[in-house]
Amino acid sequence: MSFTKMLLASAVALTTLGAGAAQAQYYAPPPPPDYYHHHHHWHPGERYYGPRHPIYHWERYHLPPPPPGAYWVNDGGQFVLVGGGGAVIRLFIP
Repeated sequence: MSFTKMLLASAVALTTLGAGAAQAQYYAPPPPPDYYHHHHHWHPGERYYGPRHPIYHWERYHLPPPPPGAYWVNDGGQFVLVGGGGAVIRLFIP
């Protein structure tokens, strides 16, 4: 077999392997139905699955004080009052 034919055969083999590797991509399974979506509009009574970064200085945002065991979070521009069990108690959208 000549050098050019061997080079051509190896080039074809490498492109075939490369195409197969590109097609073998991993796709994550879809999230569960109650998964947190960033632009979710929360409603009182729902279970809160958003980021848990409490607002400790709620008076800076002119929010009422949270009851014992509850805390305010800022979720995409809306302030959500979350109870101890994770339930949405109240919303404040400036």
